[in-house]
This record gives sequence, C-alpha cells and structure tokens, in this order.
Amino acid sequence: MFEIAICDDNAQDRKRLSERIRKNIPEAEKIRIHEFDCGISLLGAIKDIRFSIIFLDVQMKGIDGEETAIRIRALDNNVILVFYTGFVEPSPRSFEVQPYRYIMKNMTEKIMDRYIKDALNKMIEIGQAPFLTANMNRERLFLRADDIVYIEKYKKNTRVHISENSLRIYGIKPDENGELPDIRIPEKLEKIYEKLKDHGFGYPHDSYIINLKYLVYCTSKILKLKDVENTFQIARSKASEFNSLKETFMLSKYKEGDYNGK
Repeated sequence: MFEIAICDDNAQDRKRLSERIRKNIPEAEKIRIHEFDCGISLLGAIKDIRFSIIFLDVQMKGIDGEETAIRIRALDNNVILVFYTGFVEPSPRSFEVQPYRYIMKNMTEKIMDRYIKDALNKMIEIGQAPFLTANMNRERLFLRADDIVYIEKYKKNTRVHISENSLRIYGIKPDENGELPDIRIPEKLEKIYEKLKDHGFGYPHDSYIINLKYLVYCTSKILKLKDVENTFQIARSKASEFNSLKETFMLSKYKEGDYNGK
C-alpha cells in the first residue's frame, strides 16, 4: 500500500489534486490518500505513517510549505516531495529539500496529469526496490534499499549503515555506551551491488557501495554522505563507472519538464 499525503490549506485544491492522482495511478486500490490543511498536522502524522510521496503547497497559513519541507527532511530523507503551488517560480530555498517535481496549480490538466503521473511512477519504481535481509543482535532485519546510506566490507561479510530516520523507524537505539548495534549482511559486497546498482547505488571503491540519494557533495577524488562524519575516497579504477551512474541518477532526479504556463 502506498501512503500519499496532500498538504494544502485550500480544500478545493486538495480535492482537485486527489482526483488527478486517482486518475493517473494504474491501480487505485493500492494507494491511500491522506489530506492535511496545514504543515503542523502533516508533520505530526509523519511520526506514525511512512509516506511514499507528499504533495505540498508552498503558500499556507502558519508555517509555509518550504519550512514544512525542511522539517519533513529532518524526519524523513527518503519520501518523494512534490511542490504543488500557485507560485510562478520556485525559490532557491525550495530546492534545498530536493523536490522531485514542482507542479503549478494553473497548469492545464493535460500537463498536470503528465507531471503527476511521472511522480507516481517514481513512487512505484522506488517501491519496487529490493529488500535486503540483514542480521542484528542475532535477529533478522528486512531493510528497504532507501533506508541504506552505505554498505562496507567488514571482516568476512558486510556491515550496513542506515539513515538516522530509519534507525527511528526500526526502533534501533544505542546501548549504554552510545554504540549502535552492528547490522550485517552475510553476502559479498559485489553480489549486493548487483542487486542495488539499478536502484540509485554507486560503487566508488572496492570497500563500500553508497546510496546516491544521500550524496552531499562529490569531487573527483572524495565524496560526502548525509549524516556521516567521514568522507569516502573514489578509487581511480572505479571513477568512470561511478561518475556515469551518478550523472544518470542526478538527471533522473532533476529531469526538466516543459511547462510553458498554458
């Protein structure tokens, strides 16, 4: 089941968008739409519901959409964000939260449907990403690919590092010494990469694979991931393939539309 949120303080705009979503989803019975009239109510719901995609108005009473989006990203770095607004142009601040699309309310239904369908297809694509079976404290853990920040070689198998938000969702807490339990996958790194390379993962070094979704910055030799203190080296032998995957990922993430205001 895909959980979809619409946050807009205009009831008519929420209704219109809800109708367009149901029209453009292949299997409407597999979605559940939640409507919110302000950012505060949406933020409260995120603590209990794992949304797949959020359609967010920019200009709302109380905290606006951009501030709401910043707070959403502090709670969930994986959810797809789509701004749905009457503003003519996005502000530079709005792109800090990595929106997937920017839908204008004055678009024709034909253009709006194409943008909505594209966002929903992305949601479905992410939903089809594989789950990985990991071990933690002798218990089995099923991890979504999106939850993983990076995976490193560790002893005879691999160790997984998941996002701070995912730690909260899975209920994983540090011990009395402040140390998090190891999450391990008893497979070789190369085999795991074959499962994940078509789902936004790169292989910049023989010692680790990374989720490009968490990439903060990247030079020709090093990269930095969100909420990870250390930097990562990019091996010369891996640079060409890694950079190609990175460019493909970025292009798909920020693909330009052809909105002409009509």
